[in-house]
Amino acid sequence: MIPIAIPDAGRDTADGASRAPAASIGTGVLFELLSDSTRRRILALLLEHREICVCRLVGALELPQPKVSRHLAAMREAGLLVSRRKGTWILYRFDPQVPGWAMRVIAMMVEGARTEPELAADRARLALLALCGEEGYP
Repeated sequence: MIPIAIPDAGRDTADGASRAPAASIGTGVLFELLSDSTRRRILALLLEHREICVCRLVGALELPQPKVSRHLAAMREAGLLVSRRKGTWILYRFDPQVPGWAMRVIAMMVEGARTEPELAADRARLALLALCGEEGYP
C-alpha cells in the first residue's frame, strides 16, 4: 500500500488521533486516495448512503475487515471522512467540511463508474445487509 501524504494534521479525532482538516485537502491527496479501487468503491457507496457502518462495508465489498478499516483510516486521516461510534458500531460518512470541488470530483468519479459491474455488485450486496446504527443519523 502506498502511504498517503497528508497535509499538516490539525484536528484530533475522538480516539485522540490527529487528522488533517477537511478544508485543507489538496488535489494531490485526493487523487492519491482515488487511485485505489477499494477506496473508490467505499466512496461510491458513501456518496449514495449518508453513513455506513464498517461491518456493512465489509459485507458489501466482500473484503477482510482489517483491509476495509485500513482504507477508511487513510481517508479519515486525510480529512475526507469522519467516524462516530454508536454502541458497538463504527459509522463513517463524508466530513461536512470537505470542499465542494473535492465532492464534485468524487461525484463525477462515481458517475463514471455507474456501469461498472463491481460497483453494481457492491450496491446489491449492501442493499441486502441489515442496517446497524445508520438509521439514527441526525
